[in-house]
Amino acid sequence: MLAYVELLLLTFSYLDVSSFLNLTSTCKALHKPDLVYDSAYWATLVRTAFRVPNKPNVQNDGERWQKLFKRMLTQSKLYTWGNNEKGCLGHSYETAGTPQSTGLRRGRPLRGSRKRHIGWPEKMLRVEDLGVISDLQCGGWSTTLLTHKGALYTTGVIDGRTLNLGIRLEPVPLRYPPGFPHPYDRYDPSTAVKQFSAGRAHILALSDSGRIWSWHSIEQAALHVKMLNYDTTENGRSTGRGAVKKVVAGWNKSAALIEGTGIVLWEPLERDPDDNEFEDAALVLESIAVPMTNFRETRSKTLSQYQQAGNSPESAIGEVRNFIVLEEVVVFNTNLGKVFVSQILWDRREQRVGRPIELEVPSIDGEDDVFVTDVQGSYRSFGIFTRSGAVLTSKQDRLLNLLHGELASRTMFTRIPALQHRDVIQLAFGDYHFHALHSPGYITSYGTEPQACGALGLGNQGGGEGRLRGIRNQGAGGDGRLIPHAYTEGRRVWFEREKRAWIEFLTSGGVDPAEAIERERMAIGSPGLQCQGEVSEFVEQQGRDWETKFGVKDEDEDGLGAYFALSVTAAGWHSGALVLENDHLVEKLKRACEVPDPAALALQADTSENETGTTGPVTWLLTAAVTTGADWGRWVLGGMPPYNAASAPGSSQDVPETSHMAQFRRGMHPMNYGASPRVGVLYKWANDHFPRLKLSDGTEMPGVVPLDDWRYRRPEWDLDFTPD
Repeated sequence: MLAYVELLLLTFSYLDVSSFLNLTSTCKALHKPDLVYDSAYWATLVRTAFRVPNKPNVQNDGERWQKLFKRMLTQSKLYTWGNNEKGCLGHSYETAGTPQSTGLRRGRPLRGSRKRHIGWPEKMLRVEDLGVISDLQCGGWSTTLLTHKGALYTTGVIDGRTLNLGIRLEPVPLRYPPGFPHPYDRYDPSTAVKQFSAGRAHILALSDSGRIWSWHSIEQAALHVKMLNYDTTENGRSTGRGAVKKVVAGWNKSAALIEGTGIVLWEPLERDPDDNEFEDAALVLESIAVPMTNFRETRSKTLSQYQQAGNSPESAIGEVRNFIVLEEVVVFNTNLGKVFVSQILWDRREQRVGRPIELEVPSIDGEDDVFVTDVQGSYRSFGIFTRSGAVLTSKQDRLLNLLHGELASRTMFTRIPALQHRDVIQLAFGDYHFHALHSPGYITSYGTEPQACGALGLGNQGGGEGRLRGIRNQGAGGDGRLIPHAYTEGRRVWFEREKRAWIEFLTSGGVDPAEAIERERMAIGSPGLQCQGEVSEFVEQQGRDWETKFGVKDEDEDGLGAYFALSVTAAGWHSGALVLENDHLVEKLKRACEVPDPAALALQADTSENETGTTGPVTWLLTAAVTTGADWGRWVLGGMPPYNAASAPGSSQDVPETSHMAQFRRGMHPMNYGASPRVGVLYKWANDHFPRLKLSDGTEMPGVVPLDDWRYRRPEWDLDFTPD
């Protein structure tokens, strides 16, 4: 029976989707989940059809790969956020976080302004006609995307240090030398990219044939990388001596993993401004292999001449599974579950890489033998993944101290509570912030966003949304740091626009800002962290399961939700994500958040009565302006409507300056502060108050409204935890 199943699994690789589904539907024995969701079949299909990068931590999740295959064809969308100074986000400088209108937002002017910093994820522009997007990566001043045809497009500028920037505000195709077809014109294995890497100021790509391409400028064609000291093959195979398995564009180095040679480093290539683009290749004269990284795990009884046998030093290290290139070190993990670091020593006098030093990973959750499955990172930060589901982060400075004998290996790593056993499959590091992608399809944020640039993707700082998510701004530049409470459960990046309106409504004080003013000051305006931390966690829980909260969970047919993050990326001060967006569910969720505005319904009824001669709408509006609290008719006539009936006095002359009516007279409309999406409609939270909690130390937040209940449970915060 076992041989029969193995034979069947081998057969699957030769079937297209239709044939596979027909075969597994022929009988009950073949329709078992183990066969229908065969992970090897679906993972290979998704990666070959759409060029999606492999993620080792979800390699065996066949059901996930099948769902991705069904949705990627029509639902892949690109979102970016953070610092937009050089157009690296791929959307206009005019992107606004709130509808452009006149008047005030609870006393603050509203106007269309150039947005250098974007605190919420916004869709990249001009990507609809590019086809299915397979991968997205941020560079120091750019964002580059890969399509299912193997074409690369970049927005911003690759090297922001140059004077002739050539900034592109929308994605443009990266060029090849004359005579080489671009993948969007026709397929050619030498130019169709199967894997790429965006560094700080250059981009590396590996083609289907095994050729390495390098770009330093959007304006100039790529260079084919050839090495004087090491041979590479271009036969389209991913195995065999000389096959390039992966390329990595580091902070200031290029690198490739070459079978039989190991990890090889070289200086990024650049074309001179007057370079003849017909010169399609550049010979790398100085390239260095990381010592003892050339071992290949034995896959047959016969060892080839370049496979290491016995107890050699190389076999003790193992076969490289993945590697990263930081500013001054190379970090890699092997098939033996070990992780190593090698220092890069590269200046005018010498170019070499130090001998690999194994990093001792501390015991986790009583695990005696910690097995490392992956390593990810960039610039000066990195993280490792273990088989047990733990994720540990660290910094390059600690690695250098370890190499210099100034730090013990066991004190190398930080264990962030929100990353442990939370199905984390990817880490993406910028200069000072980073994101984690969780296999259920959501993204969490950590670290610091310099000058409140929005790199965490947790909201704009000007309106206080970021502070209500757990960001504390400090220093002359207003650097935003996540408070310790945010590292217990994490803070998720929101793609739902309705959530933004909801938190904007809360930061405006809710339905009654005067009643909530002391609570709001405690939560986002006081020096203490406790209230901000606990209220931000309360808000996080309310937004965590939005589809269940508004009753559309049953509309989710495949369980991936309205927004399913497929990958995340970060560099510098900005970030991005490739997201599967279910338009049908998004629209359902949008409508579920809305209710008719009672004042608009009353106006409609009054108009109907007027047709029978009973009364007139103008008469109704003049009366309602004094007696009702949600009089949108006043706005229709050019006035400012009261929002809360309880605070609307009988005469505008008697209104205190702190009340709603006074703010309305200054030019505020409910659409400006998250109470309404459009005229005639309110959001369901339009009558909600600012949260009032009983804090963990027993303190009750001030106010006259009832205390709020936690949607889930109040976490046990580890406030002794100190972020990196």
